[in-house]
This record gives sequence, C-alpha cells and structure tokens, in this order.
Amino acid sequence: MTKRALFILTVAITAMPAFANDLAGAKVIFRKRCTGCHTYGKGVKVGPDLRGVTERRQRFWLTSFIRSSSKVIQSGDPTAVTLFHQYKQERMPDWTDLSQEQIDAILDYFAADGPSQKEPDERHASTATAAEIEVGRQLFLGQARFASGGRMCITCHSVRTTGVARGGTLGPDLTRAYFKYQDKALTDFLKHPCSVMASARAAGAPLSPQESFDLKAFLARAAGLSIPAPGKGPVVTIATAQTAAAGGLR
Repeated sequence: MTKRALFILTVAITAMPAFANDLAGAKVIFRKRCTGCHTYGKGVKVGPDLRGVTERRQRFWLTSFIRSSSKVIQSGDPTAVTLFHQYKQERMPDWTDLSQEQIDAILDYFAADGPSQKEPDERHASTATAAEIEVGRQLFLGQARFASGGRMCITCHSVRTTGVARGGTLGPDLTRAYFKYQDKALTDFLKHPCSVMASARAAGAPLSPQESFDLKAFLARAAGLSIPAPGKGPVVTIATAQTAAAGGLR
C-alpha cells in the first residue's frame, strides 16, 4: 500500500464515528423540525414532500432556504416565490440556529434516502442472524453491557431456555413474551422498557435500536421462533450499511 493510500484510509476510518454522529443528529432534526410540515415519500402535507429534494434543488439554495426562507422569498428568488404561493403562503420557519455542519448533515441524510431506511429494531425478528441472537442473549444475561449503562434483564426477569440460569422474579418470566405480544408490540415496548432502566432513560434512550433488536431476537428464539431462517440473506439497515462501509475501508 502506498503512503498516499494509507493516508486516505486513515482519514476515512477516523471520520466514521463523526459520520455516525452526523447521521444520528440529522434524524433528530428531521423528526423534530421537518415532519410537522413535510413528509418523505408520502406526498404533500403543509409543505412539499422532501424525497428527492437534493436532486430538485442545488445545495447552496437549500442551505439559504433552511436558514431563512423569509429572506430568500423577499429577495424575489423565482423558485422561492413560486413555492410560497403554491403552498398557500405558509412560510417555513427560519432555522438560523442550525450550524453549517448540521445543515450539511440533514442534506446528506436526504441524499442518502435516510428517512426511508429502517432502524434495526423495526426489522422482524425472523430476519435475525445467529450473531444478533447471541448478542441479545449476552445483553439479557449481563455478559455484554448496554451502551447506556442500564441494568441487565436477568436481574428482574427469567427466560427458560438452554444455557440460561434462572433469573430474577421481580418482573415476569419472559419465555413466551415474544408470542404473547408479537413482533411490533414487543418492539414498541423495548423503546421504553421497564422501570429499572429509569436512570438510563433519564440520560437518553435506554436501548439503542440495535440492542433492542438483538434482545427481541433472543426472546423470539427463546419462545420457539425458528431463526435464523435458512437461506436468508442479510437485511440492510442504517446500522448494517454503516458497518459494511466501515468494513470496506479495511
């Protein structure tokens, strides 16, 4: 490997955590500031559908419009004026508090079709790999730590399956929880799990989407769901796409 190639590789790998952080920040901005008036791929709401917006408009125009749509409209910009009248003179708020990095991140998010990508925990448990099920088992038993520092599940719950010692009795036995609640309800529950995760909840999300999926996969396997299904290819999510990108740099 040449020195130049090694330098590029080092810079790319170093940038991966920053990319992940930018992506997470862009998702938060989209949900908190955009979805009240815009959809992504579902048609007009109050304002235009944002799917393909980075192809329809140039970046410098989008940046200016996000910072202050009022100024762009008042400048007589024909595109801005047309949009203003087309959408019943509803004026987009001026997001002057957003940094250039934040605006770049959300435009990158749109360009990568980010809002259409599934979070890991939105996958059905039947798509889990053996490795994900094993991580879920380790998280349940406390052999792997939650990123937020939450307490292990076995402190309060038990699961009757091979290789798992009897757990706590403060909470219900979770052996049949997957079939009792079904995939979506269990997914929703794991977004806001039980009270012993309160300290982690106060600090932010108690479980990451991938941790939530891994736990769901373990509980599904413990309940008797036949996974991983033979012949199933990998399911691409935001998380797996980032992992694959990182692997491609090695």
